[in-house]
Amino acid sequence: MNDRRRRHRTSLAAVAVLCTAGVVGGLIPGSAQAAPGAHERTYRTAGPRISGGESSDNAASLAAGGPRVDSIGNGETRFYSVDLDASSTAYVSAVAIPPPGSGIDAYKDEIRITLTRLDGGRCDAALAGADADDVAHPFGTAVVRQPGSGTSARCGDAGRHLVKVERPSTPTPRAQRWTLEVRHMREPAVKGGPTEQPPKGSWSSQAPLPTTETPRPRPGGTGFNDATALSPGAWKDTVEPGQTRFFKVPVDWGQQLLTSIEVPSPAGSTGKPTGSAGFLSDALGATLYNPGRALLATNHFISYKGDQNGSRIGTAPLAYANRAAHSQAAVRAASVAGWYYVAVSISPEMERYFKDGVPVTVRVHLKGTPRPGPRYDGSATAGGFGVGKDDERAARRGQSAAEVRQSDQLRAVAYGGFALGTALLAGLGAWKLTARRRAASPGASSAAGGGPPGGGSHSGW
Repeated sequence: MNDRRRRHRTSLAAVAVLCTAGVVGGLIPGSAQAAPGAHERTYRTAGPRISGGESSDNAASLAAGGPRVDSIGNGETRFYSVDLDASSTAYVSAVAIPPPGSGIDAYKDEIRITLTRLDGGRCDAALAGADADDVAHPFGTAVVRQPGSGTSARCGDAGRHLVKVERPSTPTPRAQRWTLEVRHMREPAVKGGPTEQPPKGSWSSQAPLPTTETPRPRPGGTGFNDATALSPGAWKDTVEPGQTRFFKVPVDWGQQLLTSIEVPSPAGSTGKPTGSAGFLSDALGATLYNPGRALLATNHFISYKGDQNGSRIGTAPLAYANRAAHSQAAVRAASVAGWYYVAVSISPEMERYFKDGVPVTVRVHLKGTPRPGPRYDGSATAGGFGVGKDDERAARRGQSAAEVRQSDQLRAVAYGGFALGTALLAGLGAWKLTARRRAASPGASSAAGGGPPGGGSHSGW
């Protein structure tokens, strides 16, 4: 009987330990595990495969939602069809991803996106291209169908529309097939709320940026799908030459995003080029995209010669009415709240200066306080737009909103495991105390029917 009790007690203790230590080690966020893709060089695509048609007659259907993955060769064209309603704003984006080391011509390598009606009437067109020779970096943009704007008379009706993605033919040496990530996003119609533009002259993209904060480590992602969230402050990463890193910042209505990307002088350098390092005309690239993946700003790569150098890009204050601004495409793109993406690309030639990766500092400043925005006829966050509490927490933690929700769920499970383990241990202790008292009572052994004849004593627990 003693052995049976001892085994039962040991089993309960093991269960309690598993419910606490097991949950702690396996579920609590922040445990020491290598981040997936932490050392990957290439853009991490997301979503299922899609094969764009070679003509409008066999265009592939592109539903609103997550990204799809295709490819496009030199001189090829891809066709997709999208079903649009009469009230939502539609964003259809294409991101070209040349393989690392492929030949790139900054003046000729590009993609062109066109949105048309079935009868060929054009709704919108956009272009994005490589910004530096022989720097194979992702680039893209989006076309937009905005009801109520100047295109509404031609493209405001509900129905099927066509999207054409072209890669012009170029004689670029080492030209390779590019991965192509396409996405159709839908912003709900507006049914009220503030939609006015900021007063003219009330903002500047060259507003002062705080530079005194010490940068904290936060490695960037490989693309839009795993971009690292940033909150206002200074952040640092080490980027291998030839790589691109993606970051994202939640920007709300009325706020203006200002960023700077900086590269220092090499360690131990006097700031002057030495040996064969020399002058690099295309060293550091920075590109800014809006939540619909539309190109908002680019620095077209800046030079580097051993001195600290940097680049600044930013947005206009976000306002729904910015989309009606006809003068500047960058202002029109700053017309929806949500995640704004910053892509930082480093030329392979930077290895001349930095053998162990290029230290990059990204400074983020949000000017202005969030203001009430338009009231949507539906969920903007479900379509990939807007700023919620999960997004703000994600920026503070350096996570995606989905990772924040997953972390909260795992933390709840962990706390539940602690509670269960504590209850089991408390129950085990009470059972042990009761058993001792019974063992110490006269006749307890014989009453149990398990004691030796004559009322001999049991060994203690």
